[in-house]
Amino acid sequence: MDILEKFLHSVAYKFPKGYPDMNNEQDINLLASLLEGLGIDLSEDKSSDRQEAKEILKRELDLTDQDFKDSGLQFYVLVPGNQRLSFVDKIENIDTGTDKKFEYNSTPSAFSSLGYFMYGSVKFGIKPGEKQGGKSAGLDNENIFYNTITSLLEDGPKDIKITDGENTVVFKNITEIEETGRKTSGYSKSDIDFYSNGTNKGGLSLKQENAIYWESSDVRFKNEVNNLVKAITSGKLGDEISYVPYVDTRGNTDPGIIKMYNKKENKPIAGIIVKDLPQQDIQQVIFGSDNVPVAVATWRSSDFTVEGDTIVVKAKKLYTNLEDVKKDKSLPVLNIRHDKTRRSSKGLRALLQTEKSLYKDESLKGNNVELSYNKIMS
Repeated sequence: MDILEKFLHSVAYKFPKGYPDMNNEQDINLLASLLEGLGIDLSEDKSSDRQEAKEILKRELDLTDQDFKDSGLQFYVLVPGNQRLSFVDKIENIDTGTDKKFEYNSTPSAFSSLGYFMYGSVKFGIKPGEKQGGKSAGLDNENIFYNTITSLLEDGPKDIKITDGENTVVFKNITEIEETGRKTSGYSKSDIDFYSNGTNKGGLSLKQENAIYWESSDVRFKNEVNNLVKAITSGKLGDEISYVPYVDTRGNTDPGIIKMYNKKENKPIAGIIVKDLPQQDIQQVIFGSDNVPVAVATWRSSDFTVEGDTIVVKAKKLYTNLEDVKKDKSLPVLNIRHDKTRRSSKGLRALLQTEKSLYKDESLKGNNVELSYNKIMS
């Protein structure tokens, strides 16, 4: 019996048939995983694509090695369960800087109920990190802030000073704090409210470093999306911003969905980008109807120190006015892009992203088209 036979004999019990069925994807992945444990990779190309994909995802989404779970030659990205769809959107929008793209297939399968991504030859899915027994990007960010401050208040009231070294906000004589991130009625933005003996002393919005989205804006910009649909389908915007019918993977045409298309140059349009939004919308998107400062950070224990009766919290950025956001190239920009689940708007949806996520050196990234707000609304 040679070494390969010995190996297969030793792991045979792990396979339902008593041997690896090379026509079964789960068996192939299991075999690949077992071989990788011995330092053997069945496919150098897939291994290379997998590592390249992970490095891009780590860079663009502020992930770490702990946010990935390998499954043979494939892998999963572990994210908060209630943010899985948001991460699908973020990954679809990444400019990889290579000739390969993150291609999304939304068909549910045993691999993932949300479908999967392909990057070159490697396949990966999105799973809820809290169910994987490990850390997940963003999962603990707000909890770290809340839990750390709450712990530091246990021995009595303190002032809470949040600073990025340039801007500072102080909440005086705080006795407790409350998580308010799910209370978004009326476009409020506070994630944490500060209380002094039962009196609300103000709130703070928390935004993770490298986050590219301000919000999903189907409600806020419903009229703008509908106006754009009418302009495109009526031919008002000409061949440069036109459309073709949506065709699914089986070749079926769906008349309820359009795909934006530049017929003049014979190429698809990924999104319509609007920079010159009304000032009141920009202000409210950032600071909310409750007009709270925005602390940008991926919180770590080292960001919290106690100096006398003051808890000092170090943020990466602290936005207190529009100029702060402008200097960081993070002003909200409207991206009206494809999403076939938005049938009421012909397969288009509205997202608000940071300016720097859509532009590089003042030039628009990807296959997007810039359009003025007045052009859409006229």
